[in-house]
Amino acid sequence: MGRVDGCSEAEGGEPVTPPTGWIFFPLRILLGGLFLYSGILKIASPLPFADSIASFQIVPPAVIGLVALGLPPLEIILGAMLVSGWRARVASLGVFVLSVVFCLALSQALVRGLQVDCGCFGSGQPSRLKTWGSLGRDILIIAVSAWLYRVASLGFRHDRGD
Repeated sequence: MGRVDGCSEAEGGEPVTPPTGWIFFPLRILLGGLFLYSGILKIASPLPFADSIASFQIVPPAVIGLVALGLPPLEIILGAMLVSGWRARVASLGVFVLSVVFCLALSQALVRGLQVDCGCFGSGQPSRLKTWGSLGRDILIIAVSAWLYRVASLGFRHDRGD
């Protein structure tokens, strides 16, 4: 009889995890490293990041500084959690939610015809092409984080602490 957690059982009754380990670990490290790197860049240059946030014209000016100072530590924490494997399911959910918010912000900028620099990896010259590229990257991050969450939810044992 099949198991509810998506794993099958070997003859001795031991759970057999799905053959996803060869991809789960590198994707977890890659996504975590990406968020660590992005957060560190933003902490090093908070003013250009605040300017990038302002260019989206959706955050009230009084809150821009708070977002510019609060978002990078969150990205670093989520990235470190993914890299270490500690609470990877929780971290992948956090990355998923952040990336959905980023996609919504980028999409509204494109719909409104704004030329924005997402500020994800430092500041740069805003352009529509870069905005589309950032949106594509965030959609990929959403897919990867959703898959990591799903695999971790099935009880895959490369997740420490969930």
